[in-house]
Amino acid sequence: MSTLVAETDRRQELVRRLAAATRGTSLYSPAHPMMQRSIANLMALCTETLQNRDHVTIGFLGDDVVVDDAKLSNAAASLVGFVRHLRDRQVEKIRFARGLKADELRAFITELAAAPGTRPLDSRLAARGVRNVTVGQITVTDNDPAIGIAAAQRLYRAALDMAESLWDAAKAGEKPDPAVARKIIDSLAGTISHDRSALMALTALKKYDNYTFTHMVNVSVLAMALARSLNIDGPLLREFGFAALMHDIGKVQTPSEILTKVDMLTKEEFDVMKRHVVDGAHILRKTPEMPALAPVVAFEHHLKQDLSGYPENIGHRQLNLGTMIVSIADVYDALRSNRVYREGLSSDRVRSIMQQQTSPAFNQKLLRRFVNLIGLFPIGTLVRLSTHEVAVVVREHPLDPFRPQVKIVLDRGGDPLENPVLVNTWDRDDRGEHPYAVLEAVDPDTVTIDPLAFLQDDEPEPASKS
Repeated sequence: MSTLVAETDRRQELVRRLAAATRGTSLYSPAHPMMQRSIANLMALCTETLQNRDHVTIGFLGDDVVVDDAKLSNAAASLVGFVRHLRDRQVEKIRFARGLKADELRAFITELAAAPGTRPLDSRLAARGVRNVTVGQITVTDNDPAIGIAAAQRLYRAALDMAESLWDAAKAGEKPDPAVARKIIDSLAGTISHDRSALMALTALKKYDNYTFTHMVNVSVLAMALARSLNIDGPLLREFGFAALMHDIGKVQTPSEILTKVDMLTKEEFDVMKRHVVDGAHILRKTPEMPALAPVVAFEHHLKQDLSGYPENIGHRQLNLGTMIVSIADVYDALRSNRVYREGLSSDRVRSIMQQQTSPAFNQKLLRRFVNLIGLFPIGTLVRLSTHEVAVVVREHPLDPFRPQVKIVLDRGGDPLENPVLVNTWDRDDRGEHPYAVLEAVDPDTVTIDPLAFLQDDEPEPASKS
């Protein structure tokens, strides 16, 4: 009981010291001994709290204050001013991560205390190099580590609607509103961190009718997944996702007859198409509150590592990490998607094309990491087994990409199973052999199956075969 009381006291003291340090900036200069002492006390408690955990999150829900999963009792009365201060800055949660440095904490307190401005707090923190303090709004994914395929579908549809509204605004000559995208990007980033598989499965759908908007969202999801695998998180992860979402926005100025042409483009038509990188950079650069990375990625995303590609004749430059990540996600999603002029390619065929490029189109270290991230048979892939049955990949093996967990949905004759069977293709039978093996990927359109219908959160135990 005493340990529980001590932990409760520690949480209350953490919030109290945070509020006191923030209030102090309105009374004292940063160099004043009182401010130095206040921030030092807060830093000491943060360091102690983070000794045995990766992070601590303080949430503000209405008048309630929550530290991690524990609501602080009798805390609201003394923190009314502080909570209002955060609400004015659209901050609903603050997360301190292990590795927090005193300079980061000092910069965070300074920015938190500053008057609300046109630039969001998370962007200002990122600009000052603060990586171990993140702020944001509370979304449904924050307290739901595995949101599941149904919730991911709702989030994905909302992202498509948001992408369409941004596109339509730019098409009409208006400046796209970053605030429209910011909250959905936050939710996508949260899902990437907690339940990547569900969201990645949705990006594999080969939809043709809304390619423009699905491509925008897919590239954003894939880019954030790759960035997250590099341990990029917080505001910087969201900035990568934002830039990926807007990378093709310049195409709003490309004539539709060129965008949708079935035959190969003429040289003149391709020259018009290539202008979208410059047009996109101009649109984004002129848009208030647009993350600084977005116009850079829009301008660079068709440049290769040796600066061939387009735009041409740009002189010497080092490609931005965001550009290199978005380029990989862009080409991967474009090749596997159905287009007016060709059918989408299978994931394994796309990987082969990207890896066999003779010129250094992609950063090879990033490409290898992306291939490992996607896997040989991504979750949601329809596959044919050695037993001639058809199955949906529902889980990847952590060490052997050739042997995923699958759910058999069609029997050997191609008829649907009334009760799909879950099997581990890595399991061996009594003779030490693998009764199941994946032979090839199957196009869902050829068998009229929606793989997502078979991706459920609660699965039966895998079947064994002896």
